[in-house]
Amino acid sequence: MNSKRQTLDNALIVVLGSLLALSLVALAFGYAQLDQRQMQLTERFLKSNEQALHARLDGLFLEIQEDLREEADALVDLDTIGMGAVTERWRILLRSHPVIQRIRMADQWGDEVSLERTVSGLVQQNTARGSRSGPPIAIFLADSTRSPLQDSIWLSDEDNDPRRKVWFAKALEDPNAEPAWTFVTRADSSQSLQISYLIRARSSEQPFHILMFDVDLGESQWLDTRTLANGSLHGVIFDADLSILGHTLSPGVLTDRTELRRILSERIELDSEELVPVRLHGRAYLGQVAEHPLNGLLVYILVLVEKDVVSAWMSVERWGLFSVFLVLLVISLLLTWLLLRRRYGNERIRQHAKRTRSLERRLTKATGERDVLNREVHHRVKNNLQVVSSLLNLQASRLEEGPVRSEFLRGKRRIDTIALVHHKMYDLKDLRNVDLQQFFHQLVTSLAVMHLPKSRTVSHELNANGIKADQDTAIELGIILCELVTNTYQHAFPYATGGHVDILLQPVESDLHRLIVKDNGRGLPANYTDGEGKLGLEIVEALSEQLNGSFHVRRDGAGVTFEVLFRMKWNTSAGDIIDTQSGE
Repeated sequence: MNSKRQTLDNALIVVLGSLLALSLVALAFGYAQLDQRQMQLTERFLKSNEQALHARLDGLFLEIQEDLREEADALVDLDTIGMGAVTERWRILLRSHPVIQRIRMADQWGDEVSLERTVSGLVQQNTARGSRSGPPIAIFLADSTRSPLQDSIWLSDEDNDPRRKVWFAKALEDPNAEPAWTFVTRADSSQSLQISYLIRARSSEQPFHILMFDVDLGESQWLDTRTLANGSLHGVIFDADLSILGHTLSPGVLTDRTELRRILSERIELDSEELVPVRLHGRAYLGQVAEHPLNGLLVYILVLVEKDVVSAWMSVERWGLFSVFLVLLVISLLLTWLLLRRRYGNERIRQHAKRTRSLERRLTKATGERDVLNREVHHRVKNNLQVVSSLLNLQASRLEEGPVRSEFLRGKRRIDTIALVHHKMYDLKDLRNVDLQQFFHQLVTSLAVMHLPKSRTVSHELNANGIKADQDTAIELGIILCELVTNTYQHAFPYATGGHVDILLQPVESDLHRLIVKDNGRGLPANYTDGEGKLGLEIVEALSEQLNGSFHVRRDGAGVTFEVLFRMKWNTSAGDIIDTQSGE
């Protein structure tokens, strides 16, 4: 055993050493792959947050479209365009929707009314017949809460015909009568979006109208990315001409847009999803370009994340790998120390090995001698009981026929039964864990031979459910079984037709078990406690009490059922026998 264990320990040490070496190699390989891992993490991060920005843009554009439709539904009944009818409504709309910079509504005759947000306040403009009836009229509406300026009115020098505008034509060209988006360049060369919608007339006498919103994406709350990725994510929205429509960066970051436009141009031409390094206002970013369709238009998104943020993520992983390296190093040192200590311990183990083997041999010899002595005791008890049985038989032969001689013979049979139990115990291989199925089968078979020829017509069925017991419990159960089966052979079947006996041993709960002996004979008479079998039943009841149990008799019409409830007494003092054939 020791040599096998030593071989197993050596194999385990080799395996552990190999695992440590492989772990160190894998650790070095993982550390070398950190840069690639960083790029993969960045791509996943940008991809997931790109989807979030797509969702926010969809929400922004959908909200603007719904506002446009709602305003169109409110103005659908107008037959002419008047300043007073829409000014107050649009004033509220502009104040509550910062993303809308200007609202314009024109009809098929060239009449237009508009309301525009400026730094100082709101500017109304009314155009009649495409400026053919005169220049547009402009009215400045001062905001008294923020500006000291007063309301004023003037004639605009702008030649304005809304029917020549792109947004007017786009709304008419849309085959599905959906809101149409267009790009527009402002006076300050900045780019913005316009959305227009066709308001059809209710009758042929009334003109149709086109309602338009001038949108500034930079004023939208939908592009507030502080709730995304702990504020470390940024985005730039631009069109195919590389004009920036909106962004989430700090105001001073996009002062120089030349390099950004060059990078965006290359990325769009290559149609690549690879990460692109971007440097803005002294800060290094990693970005990814994606398309966003908008009802016929194509908007581009540049999702950015600062390199310092990504490096912070990887610093945690680098420190983790370094910590794992330290742990593996400590484990290697401990393993080396254990190997040295094991060599010293093996020497001491070898010194004790001889003494241990000697003790094992003596113990094995003592255990074998104990089993032999135990079997010899059962053999001697059986022989002594046979001597007693012979003496009783000799004594009974001198008595005349009658009750006294019958009692002598019954006592002799009980002694023969006890001798039979000890004889069968002697034949068993394991006396510490007696197989009750085998033991009971030998007893019942021997009892059937003892009660020939009456037992020839009596069949039996035995089931012990694989239960085992110590030899003391097995002896008491064997005596009980012999007494009950003998009683069945003698009294249950008085006729030549015979019958059947069922013997069942089963667990009840914990250490509580049940032994049942049931026959289909003539049953017990009313005064069965006063007959010849009285002593046998008293013996069974006494043995049941010794087993911390009880004895019950049930008469079921045709037949009788004997039930013994007992508690199993396990032999806890018997240790395992050492297998001397298995080696050291």
